Amino acid sequence: MTRQAARYLMTAITILLVAGCTQSRTLPDGETAGSQPAGSGQAVTDIRYQLGPCHGMCPVYSVDISEDGTTRFTGERFTAVAGERVRINDPERFTLVERRLAPWQPAMGTTTATPDCGPRATDLPHYTVTWTNRDGETATLEHDSGCHSADARELTQQLRALPQALGIEPWVER
Repeated sequence: MTRQAARYLMTAITILLVAGCTQSRTLPDGETAGSQPAGSGQAVTDIRYQLGPCHGMCPVYSVDISEDGTTRFTGERFTAVAGERVRINDPERFTLVERRLAPWQPAMGTTTATPDCGPRATDLPHYTVTWTNRDGETATLEHDSGCHSADARELTQQLRALPQALGIEPWVER
């Protein structure tokens, strides 16, 4: 190995080591670990997701999950039940949903579209996910389930799994 090649290798290793040391874990509300003061209004207290129509017979409904676990389903079209249904879940269900969706939660006070959509299939349903904190601030993600990037497919899978995780699948499936 030449000196120049060795120097490039050492520089690359140093950059990787420094980059690894500067990473920080991001919490679901966009704060970095350890930076959120206790009792602040940043903690998420409610998550709402809505599944919008497609060009066909896709279910149209909304679900509100409160931090105490209470789950409110409102079926609008092409669902097994129409209107509102309430399921009393435990708080762990809320925590499960919050953790599953945390990687995609935008900063409070903002609305974003599907990051890195990639190739897109048309005519598929859209999800709107809204996180609300103790201060009433919201963060909204508008997700097109037709997006085919790896991250978008993962988000679509997480969202499609929520009815089963919340025990409301019989209300959704026709």
